Parts: sequence; C-alpha cells; structure tokens
Amino acid sequence: MKFKSLFLVILYSLYCNFVFTKERKIEEEKQKILFISGIGLAATSSYLYLENVWWSDEKTSFTFDNGADSRYALNLDKFGHFMGGMIMSDIASQSMIYLGENHDKAIWKGAVIGSAVQLGIEIKDAYAPYWGFSKWDLAFGSLGAFWPVAQHYHSDFRAINFKFSYWKRSSNYEDLQEKRGGVIGGWHDDYPNQTYWIVFDVNHFVEVCCWPEWLNIGVGFGIDDKQTLDENYRKKGGNHEWYITLDYNMEKLLKKWEGPTAKNIKKVLNYVHFPAPAIRISPKLAWYPLFL
Repeated sequence: MKFKSLFLVILYSLYCNFVFTKERKIEEEKQKILFISGIGLAATSSYLYLENVWWSDEKTSFTFDNGADSRYALNLDKFGHFMGGMIMSDIASQSMIYLGENHDKAIWKGAVIGSAVQLGIEIKDAYAPYWGFSKWDLAFGSLGAFWPVAQHYHSDFRAINFKFSYWKRSSNYEDLQEKRGGVIGGWHDDYPNQTYWIVFDVNHFVEVCCWPEWLNIGVGFGIDDKQTLDENYRKKGGNHEWYITLDYNMEKLLKKWEGPTAKNIKKVLNYVHFPAPAIRISPKLAWYPLFL
C-alpha cells in the first residue's frame, strides 16, 4: 500500500514523456497549453484511480501511525517513498524548465512539489482505517524530493542514483493476504518481490583502468518471504536482504541513441535496475548470475 506514491508518479511520468516528445510542428504556445492541460488531466486521473483503489475504505478520524507501518514491510516501503518523492520532484522541475522557468528556481520548486505530494498522501493515509499518518514516510519522501537539489549542486551526489526492480519469486504476500481476508493489491504491494538499489558511478569515485563508463556498482535492499501473521493478523517477523550487484547506466550505455524521444525514454529506464550478476550478502550468502 505504501508503494502508491511511486505508482502515482510513474503514471505522471509516462504522460509527461509522451507530451515532451510531441512533434515540434505544434506552435510553442499551443504546445504549452497542451502540456499544462495534460499534467492536470494526468494528475486528476491518477488521484481518482488511487482514491478508488487504495483509499476506498470507510474513513476514520485523523490518526497517526501506531507502529504498524514499521512491521508492514520492515521499512522497505521507505525506499518507495524516497523514490516517489525523487521522481515527482524531477518531473515537476523538468516540466517547469520546459515551460521557461529559471533552472535553479525550477529545481527548488520541484523539490517543494515533491514534498507536498508526499504530505498529501500521508494526510489521506491518516483517515484510512488500517494506516495513519506516518512521519517517517513523509521524511523519506521529502528527502527523496530534495535529492535532485543535492545532485544539482554537487557532482558526488550526481554519481549516486536510486533504482527499483521487481521479479516474482515468492507467493508470500498473496498467502498472507488470503489468511487475513484482505484484498490482494498486486505487485505494488508485493514487497518480498521488490528490491531497491543505491547505485554508484565507479569512475567518478575511483580511478579504475578500462572500467566501462556505463557500468556501475549497486547495493540492494529487500525483504525475504519469512513474514507470518500474529494472533491479531498483523504481519510479523521476516528478515532484511542485502545485495551487491552490477548495474547499467542506460543514458551512457545508449548514448548514441539521440533525440528528444530517446532522451526521455533513457531517463525513465534509468529508474529501473535491469538483470545483472549479484551477490546476496545477508541474511544468507547466495550468488545470482542474473538478478532482477
């Protein structure tokens, strides 16, 4: 459920990339009108969808999270909030730059918008019967929203990126939902099969002979499928999983593919960790020739 912030901005991102790559035959002013109208339509449609899917339960009074949030996915969802804030901030700032805003101001305004979206999501959660306002979700989402600001001003931060991957390896999520009598929400709620990655540009930090500029090293974070239910049908147990992997910088790997469409597609692809050799270092050592 907490992955909804990232889901929202992915919908938003796909529409914006469509608009960015419209043929330049449209006059500039008409294109701006189309762009702004599209943003409003995409945002409204996404909100209505989420209202129906995630916030359709009977509303309660405003409540704060009572600790269930940290048990829900062993805090893996905090990475989802971080990436949600980061992507929304990036999209908002690039949108404003496209419409003529000063680059520095757009970066800061994008961060504020990304944080505001995270705040709105937590306010909605505060009235949901099973959740509550989570200050940690908001903190991680806002931190992600300001990450592009840090990257804008410092090259070391630009050499660090965050990615996401999903691959169906376990049915633990569906099994627990069936026992609880709950709705099976789909892949966006399926945390045992999600992994979040912090990726480092090797050539920026270390002088290594012959290391390809498009090949990076990543550290992955996930959870295993060992969670069970307590007597109150709340999730408990489970373990964090940590990985080390190779990763591809799609913008550098496909640098010969040029043009507005190519630029935006590569930017979206760079949010995803593609299959690569990996080592799981915790809770038990394991080797994967290709891990997604």
